[in-house]
Amino acid sequence: MATDLDVVAKRLPPELRVRVGEDADLERTIDFQNRWADAGRWISPAAARAMWAALPDPTRFALLVEDGRGEIQAIAVTSGGGLFAPPDGSWRVTLRVAPEWRRRGVARSLLTRIEGHAREKGAKRLISAVRGDEPEGAAFAEANGYRPFHQRIDAYIEIAGFDASKFEDPDEIARRAGVELATFAEKQSGTPEETEAFQRGLLPVIWEMARDVPAPTPMPAQPPPFEVARKMFFEGPGNDPASTIVALRDGRPVGVTATMVKENGAAYTNFTGVVRAERGKGLALAMKLRALRELRTRGVKLFGTTNDEANAAMRGINKRLGYVPEPPTTMYEKRFS
Repeated sequence: MATDLDVVAKRLPPELRVRVGEDADLERTIDFQNRWADAGRWISPAAARAMWAALPDPTRFALLVEDGRGEIQAIAVTSGGGLFAPPDGSWRVTLRVAPEWRRRGVARSLLTRIEGHAREKGAKRLISAVRGDEPEGAAFAEANGYRPFHQRIDAYIEIAGFDASKFEDPDEIARRAGVELATFAEKQSGTPEETEAFQRGLLPVIWEMARDVPAPTPMPAQPPPFEVARKMFFEGPGNDPASTIVALRDGRPVGVTATMVKENGAAYTNFTGVVRAERGKGLALAMKLRALRELRTRGVKLFGTTNDEANAAMRGINKRLGYVPEPPTTMYEKRFS
């Protein structure tokens, strides 16, 4: 009796074969995806492995399509999010086919199988992202029953051309608000007990701010366990302590901009947020200015960020700073009745 994978294989060109992705395939999969990533979205295989180790996702299901030489020519991945699973039952879908194998039934065959897997596991909705410079991806999504519902905007600033003299000193902005700015490196330079206390105090604040972001899927009500969050947010390649800035009122964190510096020389803002009571005081701008100052001293050339289209306040700050937006990435959804 034919298995689901046999059905997929029969629909592929005869030069290709399909199999379920394994843990050992992670680095090769990242290399494949990096072929189409810009500098900000690029991630080193080593960093991806470290992040996977920090936050393994048992719901992740991947299919790899390889040619006769064993080279990856297509991937399809779905995931319920693991510890970050949205409470509305949304699952993510990622699909990528090398240009030379498009329009030959590869994408449709893979999509059918991973949709079936997600539905079998209880998915209520599938979410996928299509970049603004890939109109064929949008056409494929809509032809397969997906509908646009949300936009996210990547934007970049060339750090060498940034003129800090046009802005007030960021520490003065913070002082006027009665707040102190510090780097993660400074706040984590004390004893292990002091560092852990700082991190434990910051985690619920980050979660509170993140739940206010107009994201395409809702966040869980509670953050992950501290030991998991520490590896994900405070350690490893996902956080650059010298350019990750925290705002503190009387020692309590009230804002943060978290920065990642990649091996390709680009930096990326993973998150910027300020608690509700402190908004409108210029703190997000001040933290970004401090991060830019640090990155410039280290010779980082490009600084990227992503904002939801509905997040007008943060997009306005980035526009003031000189970020140049890319064509919007559109989020597509497919709901199961």
